[in-house]
Amino acid sequence: MLDKGFARDVEAILDRTPSERQTALFSATMPKWVANTAKKHLRKPERVEIVGGVQAPPTVDHLVYTIDKADKIQALQTLLDAGDGSIIVFGRTKHGVRKLARQLDSLGYRVGALQGNLKQNARERVLANFRSGAAPVLVATNVAARGLDIEGVDQVVNYDLPDSQQLFTHRVGRTGRMGRSGEAITFVTPDEVRKWRQIERGLGHRVTREPWRAAS
Repeated sequence: MLDKGFARDVEAILDRTPSERQTALFSATMPKWVANTAKKHLRKPERVEIVGGVQAPPTVDHLVYTIDKADKIQALQTLLDAGDGSIIVFGRTKHGVRKLARQLDSLGYRVGALQGNLKQNARERVLANFRSGAAPVLVATNVAARGLDIEGVDQVVNYDLPDSQQLFTHRVGRTGRMGRSGEAITFVTPDEVRKWRQIERGLGHRVTREPWRAAS
């Protein structure tokens, strides 16, 4: 199981297993590094693939804003101040997530950071604080986009645009679960418009995009 940023652990375990074994690989997506892992460890495997095109849950309202990069932190503050529930803010990189979490913490928000370099006990502590409401804002890389047991998320914010439609769907799928309604807000900088259009085509429908306007 290659989700949740455990690729190195999986490799280490496989290197210590007997050569005579049965190995199965499961992955929500198939990026190049997953395909290389399969090629390295599997012998004449039968491949079972679920057809893509999974859409975002219909109980999720989508808002997409075109925004300058310099305005994103102020826009995020506006969203956090307006919300009163649990919010996951997705960033692109581990460093970016750590930096953004520090910024929000310095501004007085109760925030936790979740990224692939965390040890398991630290990861569990961050998630426990998020679930309990002690830190209702979770800034995370794609490690939180799938495979984690997180319920009751009121809002997802794509602070950084994901690299694919599949990741976008996994991210926004963190909200609007189990019959609950949710909201997904996506920031798109001017130089990311082309990437957003590719994601939108993968979704199979257009999402209204409007410029961000700061409150006067």
